[in-house]
Amino acid sequence: IRLSTFNKDTFPDLDKIIDEIIPKSPKGIVLDLRSNPGGYLESAVEVASEWVESGTIVRERMSSGSAKEHPTFGMHRLTSIPTVVLVDGGTASASEIVAGALQDYKKATVVGEKTFGKGSVQSFDILPDGSALKVTVAKWFTPNDRQIHEKGIDPDIVIEETKNSSSTPKSDADPALEKALNILNGRDIKNK
Repeated sequence: IRLSTFNKDTFPDLDKIIDEIIPKSPKGIVLDLRSNPGGYLESAVEVASEWVESGTIVRERMSSGSAKEHPTFGMHRLTSIPTVVLVDGGTASASEIVAGALQDYKKATVVGEKTFGKGSVQSFDILPDGSALKVTVAKWFTPNDRQIHEKGIDPDIVIEETKNSSSTPKSDADPALEKALNILNGRDIKNK
């Protein structure tokens, strides 16, 4: 399942995919979040909730010190399906929320490169003179209280150059996807 962004259509599209694959009894899922710049917080919570049946998906810590938790909800249809999440340096924001939550709850093995580290909430105000002021008002934390902003999500298994290795520039090789399939097929148990 490849998610390229988290917008208003992300969960409805995922919902259709889940309805198609569940009757086929998949033995595993690869969730590809590489180069996904993020998007809506609500969409990330909806997506992660399909794997996480109880608990917090993400915690927002306000600059005032207060915190707001975003709990899981929904049908949780993918909780028992082994999953590998693919990430890279372009995986940011809402996609880091999903990767972090699935990793913290041990619902997925995260494979690839360290993520971007965009885990902040900004307030944007236009001033009377036409200039603008952008202020960080909160930061996102994973369920296990790991800060996403400026830290990113470290993969469980690091794969550098997740697509088209420079040694084979015309190749369609995808080392991260190959690793994910090996994990799901039980050929890479030691790294799980």
